[in-house]
Amino acid sequence: MTMEGKTPDRAKRLLLAVLFCCASPALADSWTPSSYKAEVFRVSYNVKKAAEDAEIYKGRYLSELAGFYLPSVLISASGKTYSAYHAPPSLRFRQDETSAGVAASLNLFNGFKDKLSLDSSRLLSRIYQLRLWQERQSVTLAALDNYYSVLRKKRLLEIVRDSLTSYQRQYEKVKRYYNKGIKSYSDVLKSELNVRSGQLSEAASIEDYKNAVMDFNSSLYRKAETEVELEDFASYSPPPVSREEKDIDYALSHRPELEILGFERKIAGYSSKKAGIERFPDFSVDAYYDRQGIGKWGRLAADAVNPDYYLKLSLSFPFGRDTFFEKQASLEASTALERAHRAVRDMELLVRREVLTARLALSTAVTRYEVAGLKAGISKRNLGIVNNSYNSGRSGIIELAEAQRDDLGAQSELANALYDLLQALARYDSALGRQLW
Repeated sequence: MTMEGKTPDRAKRLLLAVLFCCASPALADSWTPSSYKAEVFRVSYNVKKAAEDAEIYKGRYLSELAGFYLPSVLISASGKTYSAYHAPPSLRFRQDETSAGVAASLNLFNGFKDKLSLDSSRLLSRIYQLRLWQERQSVTLAALDNYYSVLRKKRLLEIVRDSLTSYQRQYEKVKRYYNKGIKSYSDVLKSELNVRSGQLSEAASIEDYKNAVMDFNSSLYRKAETEVELEDFASYSPPPVSREEKDIDYALSHRPELEILGFERKIAGYSSKKAGIERFPDFSVDAYYDRQGIGKWGRLAADAVNPDYYLKLSLSFPFGRDTFFEKQASLEASTALERAHRAVRDMELLVRREVLTARLALSTAVTRYEVAGLKAGISKRNLGIVNNSYNSGRSGIIELAEAQRDDLGAQSELANALYDLLQALARYDSALGRQLW
């Protein structure tokens, strides 16, 4: 075969290889922090459960609200459609054998007990809305950890691979110097040892990265081995932190845990009031309307005694064993109220501590990131100096290897510091009660 015949085949294979390389990144799913959080919300079982609970308790409140303001209405109808007294027995519909009626009742007053129950139901619905917010916040924080973990492991892998490439180039260079008699065999062995160590570090970094990707995919309830491409952060400038007392005040007014405990304290107060009311004579006012025997087009049948309507007042005094039961219920309700007061005070102290801890962690992360950036720049310049010095014979392989290790450690430290800072900022916002999604 001539060269002219080979050239098209070679070009075809080259074109296919280029197309395959260009298509390979498309096989991986692309994600941004926003799209990832949205998908986590969509598939998270805990978020779904919290949303269902919030909807259930919202429905309960609306049902109790309707029961508080609307009367109970019963519409009934009856008729003989089949009778054996007729000859022959048959299915029949006759107006004189059909009757209908309507009855309505409404409690107008019962010592505010229904009002207290309604207020408790309203607050309980609000509590479950806040618990849904908490679950979203918790899921978002975990999602950010997964997202940053993949980026962290990927960047560390890139740093290790760059270092390995540098070791391999250095190893080839030292072998050439050795063959020319410029460097010793000890330098060759040391360079080879650096290459082998770099290969081991690369294998460990690949394992860490793959595990982080599997954790990422597991949070989406899909195949763990699915490849992903995540939007990264080249660098990050942390926002300015406000005054300490201002942060604490913000957290005390925005943390959902405190709001939930405040609502639970109000519910305990309503229960205490209701238990106290139960110990006194029960006075209630009820309205009632009943109309039976409705004939054609709503007219009363000839034999109808209705309509019947009245306003009923009732007063009852609890005695006997019920007195002791109600006294015990009142004691338990007042104790629950006092416990709710203590829970709020304890949570306020805990929130203050969490804010201060998150501020310190964020401050440390900012400092670490700044220092790591300086160290990375210094180690990179120092490696260049030592490398030139080694090539000119003014320094030995030990100094070069130490400079390479310092550079690898500094670049890795900078990558870790960046994602530590991002996570510290997310935890700081969470401690303040700021919405993360």
